[in-house]
Amino acid sequence: SHSSSRAQPEPARAPCLAPEPRPAAAMAPPKRKAGAAAPAAKKPKSNPNFAGVQDALERADLPESCRQMLLACIDKALGVPSDERQQEQHSMVGMIGECVQAVQAALQRAVDAEIAKMQELEGTKGELDAKVSAAEAALGVASADVAEKSTKLAEAAAAVQGARAGLQDRVSEQREGDRDRNEAAAKLGEVQAAIAEHFKPLEAGEEGTGEAHFAGLLPLLKDAAIDVSLMSALPSTCAKPPAERSSFDIMTIEHLGRSLSDRAAALQAAVDSGAPGAEERAAAVAAAKATLESSTASEAACNEQLAAAKSAEQEARKGLEAARAAAAAHGPELERTAKARQDREAALEAFVGYNVACFELLRDTKSAKGAEAELQLGEAAAAAAEAGA
Repeated sequence: SHSSSRAQPEPARAPCLAPEPRPAAAMAPPKRKAGAAAPAAKKPKSNPNFAGVQDALERADLPESCRQMLLACIDKALGVPSDERQQEQHSMVGMIGECVQAVQAALQRAVDAEIAKMQELEGTKGELDAKVSAAEAALGVASADVAEKSTKLAEAAAAVQGARAGLQDRVSEQREGDRDRNEAAAKLGEVQAAIAEHFKPLEAGEEGTGEAHFAGLLPLLKDAAIDVSLMSALPSTCAKPPAERSSFDIMTIEHLGRSLSDRAAALQAAVDSGAPGAEERAAAVAAAKATLESSTASEAACNEQLAAAKSAEQEARKGLEAARAAAAAHGPELERTAKARQDREAALEAFVGYNVACFELLRDTKSAKGAEAELQLGEAAAAAAEAGA
């Protein structure tokens, strides 16, 4: 079968009109002179309007056998004036007319489809423009979020630097503030150890160890408050066994013990008096460490948030690019649809102006006699109407 999408005739092509019927008298052949030879019979010419009908049937969606039957009947049905046709010819003209109408309806449906598509595309354009605007707004929000997260990260990084510097300051303060106390505590330990390891055995009078114990105590005697005369007597006193010590020797050893005890007490007092400050400085260092840890954790969180914001911004940018690409592609599609609509409308107009016109002219053409009778009836009706007025 043939579809309705085949090439259309030129729209400007006009139907070939059949000769206008003339009165019967005008159709009478001229008289021949007596004895003149009769002219040779001429082969009748095919009506050029048949071509328009034939083209319409070629486009019709028909079984090929039906198409060939209708094509063969064009001359037999439409070639006969309407007032001279038999019933079978009228039926055949009706079938041909239905085929012409079917082709015209198919062309009209094609036009309607392009119109509907164009209306849909025009509606889609608004949707696409709205999507572009929404994507632009989304990208603006995402970019603003990136800027905000970048600012917060910079602030967090500055806080980390400040916390690190603060910790260094607190550690320096602790080191400086605890120096005297730590030195006193170290010396206290030395004095206490010397008393236990050297003075107590010396005082107890262990034989043969006096000089060694005195040597062990000697580094501490520089800071001990011992009389010069007693200091000079200590080496010989410490070397004597207990049985040989005089009252002066005993007094000298007792003075040495008191001096060592006083030195230990002074050092212990220094350690105790420095305890509150040491505790305060230790607490400050601990607080500075906690601040640094908190600032570092905050910086890490800000880094993660900024990375997520940048990822969202990238997705928003891709969304905007896709929306703009869809909107840009829509324009050519709309233009192609508009062109297709124009082509469909032109094809329909050309079919109606040529094929349908050819068929209707052949369908309605009357014989000369019938046309004359119709003319006379029209004139009589006009005269009657005028007389009645």
